[in-house]
Amino acid sequence: MWYWYIDQETEKRQNRMAKKAMIKTGIVFCIFMLSLEALKINHDVTSKYGSWGHYWEHEHIKKERPYLAEEFDAARQAYINNVENASLYEIKDSDHVESVSVEVTSIDSHYDSTTKDRIGYWLNYDRVDVTVKMDASFRELPDKDKCYILIGVEDEINQNLADLYNRSRYYQLYEQYKCPYSENLIYKDLHLQLEHTEWCIFTDGVAEYSIYGDFYEVSKKNGKYTTYRYRERNGEIVKFELYHEGDTNSSSQYTSDTDKKQSEDTKNTNSSGKRDTTGSSSGSYDPYDVHDYDSADKFADDKYEEFYDYEDEYEDEDEAYDAAEDYWNDEY
Repeated sequence: MWYWYIDQETEKRQNRMAKKAMIKTGIVFCIFMLSLEALKINHDVTSKYGSWGHYWEHEHIKKERPYLAEEFDAARQAYINNVENASLYEIKDSDHVESVSVEVTSIDSHYDSTTKDRIGYWLNYDRVDVTVKMDASFRELPDKDKCYILIGVEDEINQNLADLYNRSRYYQLYEQYKCPYSENLIYKDLHLQLEHTEWCIFTDGVAEYSIYGDFYEVSKKNGKYTTYRYRERNGEIVKFELYHEGDTNSSSQYTSDTDKKQSEDTKNTNSSGKRDTTGSSSGSYDPYDVHDYDSADKFADDKYEEFYDYEDEYEDEDEAYDAAEDYWNDEY
C-alpha cells in the first residue's frame, strides 16, 4: 500500500516539474521573440533616423509644428518675391549703371523616396540671376577700369542678396528646425537640402561682362571672348593681365596662356630629356625656372607674386614669399 502512495507522489512531483519546465520554456520563448522584435524595431529606427534621439526629435518637431512644410513653402515664396522686387543696387553718377533687373529660378529635385529603411532626400535649389545694364559711355572705358567698376557694383549686389537671404523667414526656419545630426530639415518626411547661388551679368548692348573668382571676362555677340586675370588689394586693382582669348563658335580646344608657356617649354626639351636652357633640371618641366636663380631670396623676390596669383593656398604675400623660398630650396 505504501508503495502505491509513494509512486503517486512521485508522479505528481514529476508532473509539476514538467509543467514548470513548460512554463519556463514558454516564458523564455516569449522573451526571445520579444527581443527579436525589439531588435528589428531598433534596426528600423536607427537605420532610418540615425538614433532613437533623432527619432524622438523628429516626432517632437512634427508634433510641435505639424504644418512646418506649408510654412516653409510660403516663406520660400515670400523670399523669392522679396528678391525680385528688391532694390539691389543704388545707382551712382560715376558707375555707368542704367538699370538692374533680377530673376529667381527655383528647381526642386527629388532624389530618393522615404522607405522603412531610410529617409529620402529633397533639394531646393534657388538661382538668382542679376542683369546689370551699363550705359553707352561704359564701352569706351579701358578694360581695367571696367573691371574695377564691375567689382564694386557686384560686391554691393551680392551683399544685399546675402542680407535678404540670411534675414528671410525661409532661411531662418531652415536653421531653426534642421536636424543637428544631418544638417537637413525634415520636410514632408524627407531630408531637405538647400542650395542657393547668385550670378551677375553686365551688358552694354555690345558685349557681356562677368566677374568670377579672380577673372574678368568680356564676351562679344560674335562669339569672341577675352579673359583677364586680376588681383585686387585695398580697393584697388594692383595687377591686370590678359589670360586668354577665344571664340565660343570655334571647335578648337581651350588653351590658356599658362598652357601655351608649358607647351613652348616642352618644345625646348631635347631628346635626352634636358631643356636647352642652361642650368635647368633634366627630365621634368620647371614652370618657375628655378635654376635661373642662384639663391632662394632672389628667386622669391622675383616669383612670390606668381605664387600668390596662381596658387590658391596662400592667404597673403608673406606666406607666398616663404613658399617661394621653400620651392627653390626643394627644387634647386
